[in-house]
Amino acid sequence: MNKLTKEYPFIHIYPQQKPRQPAIIKANTEGLCVLLNAIVSTIAQPERNGIAEVLDGDAEVYEVIVRLVNTHDELAPLPYQKQ
Repeated sequence: MNKLTKEYPFIHIYPQQKPRQPAIIKANTEGLCVLLNAIVSTIAQPERNGIAEVLDGDAEVYEVIVRLVNTHDELAPLPYQKQ
């Protein structure tokens, strides 16, 4: 079994596919720290999005964007609903 390299933040976020299904986050410690920092940054500066640059399971770089919202409309549309 290959261990994840500790120098890189690996994270994979599995979204809900239907209502009431759990969302799943799998990550190494570094990935969780980068995500936590993005969350804290968003709380500290609500006018800005927190951004975590991470690697997925295929070692592809992508961004996780953390956005503070205050209304139901800002939460919509739900990712598992057809648009």
